Amino acid sequence: MADINTTDIGSKITKALNAGSGVDIHELATNLAEAESMAQINNVTKKKEETSVSISGYGVLKAAVTSLKSSFDSLQDKDTLLTKAVSSQDPDRIWAKISSQTTALAGTTQIKVNTIARSQQNVIQNDVSDNTVDFTSLSAQLNGGSTMTFGIQPKDASNNPTGTNRVITVTNDTPQGIIDAVNAQTAITGVSARALRMAASGTSYSILLEGKTGIANRFLFTGHQGTNGVNNSETRSAVDLDVMLNGLDHVLRDNNSPSDLIEGIQLDIKVSGDTTTNIVVSESTVALEESLDTLIESYNSLITLSNYLTGEKDEEDELAGSLSKDKNTVNLTLTRARSLFSLTSATASNGFNTLRDIGITSKLGGKISLKATTYAAAIKTNFSDVRTMLTGDTNNQQASSLVSKGLALDASIILDSIVSNTGTIKVKETSVIEKVAKYEEQLLKLQDRFENIKARYLKQFAAMETLVQRSKSTGEYLTSQFKAMEGNYSN
Repeated sequence: MADINTTDIGSKITKALNAGSGVDIHELATNLAEAESMAQINNVTKKKEETSVSISGYGVLKAAVTSLKSSFDSLQDKDTLLTKAVSSQDPDRIWAKISSQTTALAGTTQIKVNTIARSQQNVIQNDVSDNTVDFTSLSAQLNGGSTMTFGIQPKDASNNPTGTNRVITVTNDTPQGIIDAVNAQTAITGVSARALRMAASGTSYSILLEGKTGIANRFLFTGHQGTNGVNNSETRSAVDLDVMLNGLDHVLRDNNSPSDLIEGIQLDIKVSGDTTTNIVVSESTVALEESLDTLIESYNSLITLSNYLTGEKDEEDELAGSLSKDKNTVNLTLTRARSLFSLTSATASNGFNTLRDIGITSKLGGKISLKATTYAAAIKTNFSDVRTMLTGDTNNQQASSLVSKGLALDASIILDSIVSNTGTIKVKETSVIEKVAKYEEQLLKLQDRFENIKARYLKQFAAMETLVQRSKSTGEYLTSQFKAMEGNYSN
């Protein structure tokens, strides 16, 4: 429930009844208290609002510097400055894709596929009085309702068992029961089962067993076979992938999607034959140019933003000019950012020392651009030197490393000192937040002072009203007495 100002109500009732002086003492007390306090309250409120807006200004400035830092971060690793691409001379025979930008190397690899890797396949059919026939139904009972037991075991090239024999227990003695029991152990045995309808129509089925590709995945399937059991036979043997790689024949793998025949390249080999297929890995400096473009855009945005934050204020845009009273911090940030483009690399190479050596130049107003001719000449003839200058020929180098760092990492470290939790901007943000808290504390005290002044005036005016009312009552009494006396005399 809202507070009810009984003093104010009393004042209004008194005035309405034409009692007392007739003055609204509550309004008068408020006006007098405001005259004494509001100038100071308004002044502190304005300071608080301006200071609060500057917090947002520092946040925007920090984001812009962080964006510039991210641009330098993208130039730190030597393997990210080149974009690798791969193409296959005949994708219908061999398909290829980049699996690692870092390890893929430019060049051409010739591959001739002697043999495609394949898996072993067995077929299981019904055995009725030593006659092998298809199963008439996947739900047909095979063992009079009794449990059937099989085994799956690895074997060598001479069909001799090796390793552990995995027991497959079939409690549902039907073709579907066999399929389900085999598939329940696939994660362990590597062998899966499925039903295959043999005729174009009808309900006759065989069961296909299939292992993983490669000679090492051959298997034996043993168990409840023979008269009135099931008949199992191997219809296809397992074979390794066999390729000629750059003239080196009989390079073997157990699958058709090797990722280690060509470093950093994932292959999908589809067809064997005498045809040689060329797999070409190429390199492009597009990634470097895109990173430099982003760097330039980030820096120029920082320039524009700084002018906006320290420029003229706009009543419709509170961020405009929000840091106009702290141009020193903004200018210091710009000076440190600007210095990065003349920063000498600790790993300079063959005359490439700074970003200016690859074509980054200053424009009117402090912004920068990339001089296309200078950049193109540097990349065409001295790419390795540019890479050394930027990255120190390293990947994932840490800021704490004692080894000489490339220009990009050194620049990132400098920018981090501005935006980190102990950086310049954070220190200013913390200071401003503390100021806002102090202003809020001042406003509370001023509000209390305002209420105390108003209460003092109300007390004084209430006393005055009492005197006025008493005087008024006395006057009214005397007047009535005089009128009575006049009446008596007239009689």
